[in-house]
Amino acid sequence: MSASSENLDLFTPVFKHFRHLSDKDCLIQAYSITTHPTLFQQCPLNISIDVDSSLGLQPISTWSLYSCKFSNGLYFLSNPFTLNGQRQWINRCLNNYARQTRTSVGDNSDNQNLTRIRWATLGYHYDWTNKIYKQDDHTNIPDELVQLSQTIAQVISSNTNCPMIYPEAVIINYYHLNSTLCAHTDHSEYDALTKPLLSISFGNSAIFLIGGQTKTECQPSPMLLHSGDIIIMTGTSRLCFHAIPRILSDPFLNDILYKNIDDDNDKVCWSYIHDKRININLRQVYT
Repeated sequence: MSASSENLDLFTPVFKHFRHLSDKDCLIQAYSITTHPTLFQQCPLNISIDVDSSLGLQPISTWSLYSCKFSNGLYFLSNPFTLNGQRQWINRCLNNYARQTRTSVGDNSDNQNLTRIRWATLGYHYDWTNKIYKQDDHTNIPDELVQLSQTIAQVISSNTNCPMIYPEAVIINYYHLNSTLCAHTDHSEYDALTKPLLSISFGNSAIFLIGGQTKTECQPSPMLLHSGDIIIMTGTSRLCFHAIPRILSDPFLNDILYKNIDDDNDKVCWSYIHDKRININLRQVYT
């Protein structure tokens, strides 16, 4: 029985295509500044602000921000972190944020279940069953995460139509090389169209698919994300279907992190991240 064209799922075939593609072909076919430069429009950055050194960021004058022509309202900030900054944030994700009661394995305060963790939440905690944020279920978001998100948002909003973000919920995803994230939309936040979502990658690379507001609207575009890269979803892109079909082993991760190991804590982080990816998502929920 054939489906009518108006009900044809255009998202899932692309998801399956990248799921089974070789790493080499993924790197060729996925969109990046290097392989598909015409799909990205560089945004000039004309702001000078003091950046706290604890955030591990490079000087703003060196940042490269792009609007993505294949998805209205999607911005890409090419890795603005220093090498020490990347290691610093990976360490926080493993030794601070993963030591929470609200993780996929429950209480992980002793870090004994670190390799089994798939997510941890901060701020307003997400009810995965009912797909809502509970107003009476809230913990503090660490100051450094608030400061990081607002620094990035301040730079971007000063040069684009992207509004500021005041993070109220954080979801940290912990991916293995065989992990995927199925197609979904983020619409649990109040007035998502006017509230940006900030997504930060650390560790191995990923293919990020983003399509339309239905799976039948268009084929999703594949975007390559490396360690330190940031995407900002604003406007209509906030309600688009998106997914992660592949995590790719990144040979440059060795140069970025392993060759710069300083102490035993760095070694612990490397033993985890060398075959995994961490994704920090910050979003506004109610205000």
